[in-house]
Amino acid sequence: MQARAFHETINAMNIAHVRTHTLKNPDVAAPSGPGATQESVALVVVEIETTDGLIGLGTVGGFPTGAAEIIEQQFAPMLIGIEASDIETIWDRLYASLDRQGQQGTGVMALSGVDIALWDLLGKSLGQPVVSLIGGGQTARIPVYLSSLSLQRRPNAAALLNEISVARQSGFVGFKYFFSHDLKEGSTGRRQELDLLREIRDVIGDDARLMVDAHFNWDLPYAQRMLEPLAQLDVAWLENPLPIEDLAGYETLARTGLVALAAGESERTRFPFTRLINAGVFYLQPDINRVGGFTEALRICGLAASHHRIVAPHQGWMHSWHLIAGRSCCKIGEYFPRRNPLPGNAVIWDVLDGEPEADNGLITIPQQAGFGWQLNHSRLTTRLAG
Repeated sequence: MQARAFHETINAMNIAHVRTHTLKNPDVAAPSGPGATQESVALVVVEIETTDGLIGLGTVGGFPTGAAEIIEQQFAPMLIGIEASDIETIWDRLYASLDRQGQQGTGVMALSGVDIALWDLLGKSLGQPVVSLIGGGQTARIPVYLSSLSLQRRPNAAALLNEISVARQSGFVGFKYFFSHDLKEGSTGRRQELDLLREIRDVIGDDARLMVDAHFNWDLPYAQRMLEPLAQLDVAWLENPLPIEDLAGYETLARTGLVALAAGESERTRFPFTRLINAGVFYLQPDINRVGGFTEALRICGLAASHHRIVAPHQGWMHSWHLIAGRSCCKIGEYFPRRNPLPGNAVIWDVLDGEPEADNGLITIPQQAGFGWQLNHSRLTTRLAG
């Protein structure tokens, strides 16, 4: 009878409506350095509603210009009237429909938002948090590292070091520094970066994890010169040191064995992650908002587990917490604290209630059904892109 009730609940989930909300970037002083963006679209929120009025919420992040149009004009007609719980089949159908426009771009980002909403909907229909649907514990607490640490948006290095010191005292044991100097500054910039990293290491102590992110801005010779001093600082991983297309360069760096490499935030679908694994990348960093959603992130976890790699999802939002808590190959999450004003796609703090804040360097998975989000309609209207 229990199995029959389960199927009866699922079979009632026919999709009636698909809605998108395109949100603008509230950061009027967005950084202009390498890898920065001035795009106005910061986030797309997806609502999928069933015939009985149940609503699942999804997100498309990473400045997804054009994603809403693909969802409304291409995906919605394929979704209306079909069974919402057949998530993997829906993923395959929507992905196949992208063959003419390319299956590595904005279309996959749009698919991500739909897929996330379907998982949220499935959890709500069963009265269970998503983490329970994938075999994780409902009372899970996961460790997170403090991200977005750089000289941008801070008056000086002293302010950054003070912020790190306060976070360390509050319980954080992981910290990620974003390099601020680029190749044009040569050896002078390199020395300044390493001097600051030594100060950061002194502040956090030897028992905390220190990660660094070059955001695709180095070339191979520069990266090779940085490896040994980074290893001396016991850096846990070097993220995105080279353009992601330079797989031979990644392999060259990995062969040294000095510092583990992390990459994957800009990839779409699971397929490029095989190439990253073969190039020696140890920490795989799919962004659930971009890579193809929760379904594709689960597939990447399977790929990682079969190659003894660790998944460290890019962008710590609710769906990332559920994934980390439900998959043993995920060891730590990326945490961007709430700020005022909100930079870039951190607008999610403003429009989706329920995002947990870190306590003692840990995130507690919400117990609500689905991912645990609620759309804040009053604040949503102030963020809509015109």
